[in-house]
Amino acid sequence: MFIHMETNHKAEAIKAWMANHKELETQGTIGQRFGKSTTFVNLSLNKRMTTKGAEALVNEVYEYLVEKYGI
Repeated sequence: MFIHMETNHKAEAIKAWMANHKELETQGTIGQRFGKSTTFVNLSLNKRMTTKGAEALVNEVYEYLVEKYGI
């Protein structure tokens, strides 16, 4: 779990949105867009890796999905 609860909620929102919109974005496409491996994206979204980099990725992905798809 991330230190900031807001980031935990964002990760859950991203996972829920991606589960329902697999044709638009996947962990692989997110990884490519942000220059990260699919494994890093997976560990970050599932809160298995809680480094500052993982937290930053979750926040960046959330902002991207909000801007592009309006989640």
